[in-house]
Amino acid sequence: STMKVHRSSKELQDTIEGYKQLVDQQKKEIWELKKVVFENEQNKNLLSGYKKVIEDLQTRLNKK
Repeated sequence: STMKVHRSSKELQDTIEGYKQLVDQQKKEIWELKKVVFENEQNKNLLSGYKKVIEDLQTRLNKK
């Protein structure tokens, strides 16, 4: 007996549509993650800037 492999054209189009939506969703999620990574980098730069200012102040205070 032969297995029925052929799907209807409608079924295939629905499946493709489902995959397209999945890909779109993943693109959005990747973009959101990139945004988080970028903001995280900005915060790290800000933090190291503050750290430098604090270290400079400490150095000046210790000299007095």
